[in-house]
Amino acid sequence: MAVNLKEEDLLPVNHGEVHLPCVLVVDTSGSMEGAPILELNKAMEMFIDVLRRDSQAMGRVEVCVVSFNSSVEITVPFMPAENFKPPKYNAGGLTSMNEAVICALDAIEARKKDYRSCKIRYYRPWIFLMTDGYATEEDVRNCKSEALRRLQEYRKNKKVNFFPMGIGEAADYISLKEYAGDGVVLKAREENFSDAFVWLSTSLSIVSNSSPEARIESAKLPQTVEIYC
Repeated sequence: MAVNLKEEDLLPVNHGEVHLPCVLVVDTSGSMEGAPILELNKAMEMFIDVLRRDSQAMGRVEVCVVSFNSSVEITVPFMPAENFKPPKYNAGGLTSMNEAVICALDAIEARKKDYRSCKIRYYRPWIFLMTDGYATEEDVRNCKSEALRRLQEYRKNKKVNFFPMGIGEAADYISLKEYAGDGVVLKAREENFSDAFVWLSTSLSIVSNSSPEARIESAKLPQTVEIYC
């Protein structure tokens, strides 16, 4: 499900505000069929509902959604949180997870270019990845190598805050740990992982109400989400 927007709709607004770009990278593969995809749709609603409680966050946070199954698609291009309407997803297909990570990084680079052209200051971008499975690209090794190389570069240069999250026991936590480097990997329960999206939006709200130069602590994790060790 893609969102059709005019080119002018994709340009940043609220130029006087510091922008906080966030990419949600969501697994919509066949293993998500049934209760998990319903939980994802619920999670997207909860994510924006929490942001709506904070008028400053609504004007500063920009949301982009990358979905992945057999293919990767930007289902919501970057837009202000105040304009964000969560898509409804269906499950099916394979799990192009590494390609989705690369797509998210490309989307951030393109948005940063927009910010610079509009002379807009911005916080360090966030990427939040959730998956319940394993990558299945035809060329998994090369795709994973590219994703890991770029993530390592971004972490080294402090260009992104990256939070990977596995759903349940079947997620590929080994790859998620490789993605995260010295960062954390989250683990959520299959039946209520929407709590993690509430944590994310609460954390974005905290960041958007701070100075871009300040050291920021994320919100406290809910009891349904743990740090994978």
